[in-house]
Amino acid sequence: MKKIIKYIVVVIVLLSAASCELERENYTEIYPDNFYKNETDIILAVNDLYSPFITYWGNLYCANYSGYPTFSELTTDAYWSNYGGSYDDVRLHKWAGASTAYEMTLLETMFRNYNFISKARNVVRHIEQSSVSPLIKDKYIGEANALRGWMGLILYDMFGPVPVASDEVLDNPATFVYLPRLTEEEYREFMESTLIDAINKLPVNQSVRGRVTKGFAQMVLAKYYMIRKDFVNAEKLCRDIISLENSVYELLPDYFDVFKYENQGNKEVIHAILTDRAYRPNYWHAHVVPDDYPIPSGITVYAGMLIPWDFIDTFEENDERLKGILTSYKDKNGNMVNRGYGKLVRGAYPALKYSFDPNQQGEGSSNDYVVFRYADVLLMLAECINENAGPTAEAVALVNRIRSRAGLSDLSSAQTSAKDVLNSTILLERGHELYAEGFRRQDLIRRGKYIEEALKIPGSLSAPYKVRFPIPRSIIQESKDMVKQNDGY
Repeated sequence: MKKIIKYIVVVIVLLSAASCELERENYTEIYPDNFYKNETDIILAVNDLYSPFITYWGNLYCANYSGYPTFSELTTDAYWSNYGGSYDDVRLHKWAGASTAYEMTLLETMFRNYNFISKARNVVRHIEQSSVSPLIKDKYIGEANALRGWMGLILYDMFGPVPVASDEVLDNPATFVYLPRLTEEEYREFMESTLIDAINKLPVNQSVRGRVTKGFAQMVLAKYYMIRKDFVNAEKLCRDIISLENSVYELLPDYFDVFKYENQGNKEVIHAILTDRAYRPNYWHAHVVPDDYPIPSGITVYAGMLIPWDFIDTFEENDERLKGILTSYKDKNGNMVNRGYGKLVRGAYPALKYSFDPNQQGEGSSNDYVVFRYADVLLMLAECINENAGPTAEAVALVNRIRSRAGLSDLSSAQTSAKDVLNSTILLERGHELYAEGFRRQDLIRRGKYIEEALKIPGSLSAPYKVRFPIPRSIIQESKDMVKQNDGY
C-alpha cells in the first residue's frame, strides 16, 4: 500500500507582489508524491517555517511572558512586571533544573523548538531534490536556512548548544535515535554553515515585505558571534551590513519613526514580523500600557511590563528616547500620576515606543514587531571595533550618531578614555537605545554584568551559572540522559 503522510499546517502565503504583505491561509493535505514539484509547492513549505516566529499567544515573539524577547528581558535590570508570581520569580533568577514552576514549563516549550531545526533541514533537502531550476532552489534554500539559523540563535542564547539531527539520522525517520546536544565546536559549524549559505543565497531586498533577507542572515550570525565574543567575525558582518547604508538601510532622523504604525517597512528595520489583528496580533500595547492611561477607544491593556526606576535613572534628562516611556501621565480622569504613586510605584511604562494602531480593537494590534534594526548594527560595530582595536575615533563616532539622534551631546573624553570604559559606555547606550527589544540579557552577559545586576535585587537567587537557563528535567528524561544538563543545575 502506498504510504501517505498527512500534515495539518497553517502557513503564511504571499499575496501579490504589489501588496507586499503576508497573509494567512490554511492547507490541510500535503502528499510526498505531489509536493515539491514546482515553485508554488516550495513557497508553501518555506512559508510554514515562519510559523514559530509570530506574535500570537504562546509563540516566540509574543509580547507577554511566553515570548522569547520578553522572557529574556524580564531577567535583567531593565524590565519588570506588575503581574507578580512567576514573573517575579524570573526577575529574581529563581529557576532551577528540578523546579516544576511555570517558567520551567515555558522553558520546556522553548527547548522543544530544537525539532524545528530538523524540520527546516528536511525542507532544504526536499528542495534540493526537486526538479525546479537551480535559481529557484537557491532562493528558497537560502530562506529556509536563514530561518533555521534564527531558531539556532534563539536556542543557543537561552540554553547553549541543543541537539541537531544529522542528515544520516533524518534519512531514517522510522529509526528512533536519542540525540545528544552538540558540542560548542559542532554547534558553531552548524550555525556558520547554515547562515553563510543563507547569506550567499538570499537577496539584499525581498519583493515581499516580511520575508528574510541577506541582511537578516548577516544579523543573525553577527548576534551569534557577539554571544560567543567573536568580535573579529562579528565586525566583518556588521561592516557588510553598513556597506548598504542609504541604498538599503539607514538611521532614521527620528527614533520613534522606526516604530510608527504609519511608517512600517522603513529603512532602519532589517527585519520585522508582520502582524494582523485577526490571526497574529501584536500584543505590545496590551502589556506595556497602564490600564488607567487615556488610551484610544476600544483598546484593551493590562498594565503589565515596565522599566524599573533604577534603570530609568541611568538615562540623561534630555534623552529624546524617554518620550516613549511614561514616567508620569494624566490618567483617564485627568489626574496626574507621578513616580512612586499609582501604577508608577515599581517603574515606568514603555507604552509609547510603538505608536497605536488606529484601528485596533481589544488586545491585539497590527503593528509590525521589529526584530532587528540598523541602530543596533552601529552600536554592535562600535563595540567590535573597541574590542579589536581599542577606543578609536570611528567607534566613538558610531556611538555619537545614536546619541545625536536622541538629542544628546557627543561622548566626553572621560567616557572614551580606555577600552573597558568605552565598553561600559556602549553597554549603557545599548540599554537606552534598545529598551524592551529583548537584547539586554545578551549584552549584560557579554560584558560580565548580568549576574552582578541581578544580585542587586533583594531576594535574588542568581548565581554565575545562571547565564544559561536549565534544561527541563522532562527533556533529559525523554532523552534517556543523552541530553546533559547545563553546569550548575
